[in-house]
Amino acid sequence: MAEDEAVELLFLLVTYAFLGGSIKFIDQAYDERSFDRRSANMVAILAGVVMGFLMAADSPFSTAFFVAMLISLFVAKKMDNLAFVIGALVAVGSFLLFFSQYDVVLLLFPIVGFLLAGFVDELMDELAHRWELRGTMGSFLTYRPFSDIALVIMVLLGVFGWVYLIPYFAFTLAYMFVESVSVKGLHMPIRIRPS
Repeated sequence: MAEDEAVELLFLLVTYAFLGGSIKFIDQAYDERSFDRRSANMVAILAGVVMGFLMAADSPFSTAFFVAMLISLFVAKKMDNLAFVIGALVAVGSFLLFFSQYDVVLLLFPIVGFLLAGFVDELMDELAHRWELRGTMGSFLTYRPFSDIALVIMVLLGVFGWVYLIPYFAFTLAYMFVESVSVKGLHMPIRIRPS
């Protein structure tokens, strides 16, 4: 791997981890009140710029991954708070601003693949909670593995290079880390202010 490729991979790893953690931070701020909502709104703006930039600069992978994510969040009505709406609008706006500066490629197969896998992930997660599945099967389904499987299939088919597994799993692990921190109460209090 050339030095330029290593730097690019490191950049993708860091930005994907940031986005995965940011999305869960926003979600937990609004759904669980684990974090300050104003902070979540600020994170959403920065995350939107980063996502929009990646969709343009790292095409076709980031384009397909994040376009599918935005579509699925919209269709599933998961943009249920101000920060998600702000982040999505900033992401789309940033993408449009950066679009002319990069060779953006929209590949239909990966977008549809990610959309279908995301739908199956949501459905299986909902069923696991409804049926109160425990143990290995419950953990497997609530992890939402089908998007992972879809990406591995795309890599095996040669649609994307194997290196994209690294930022993809950085996104997933950061998302899971922020969820774990917020659930276990290791986060900072919502406000640290003198009375």
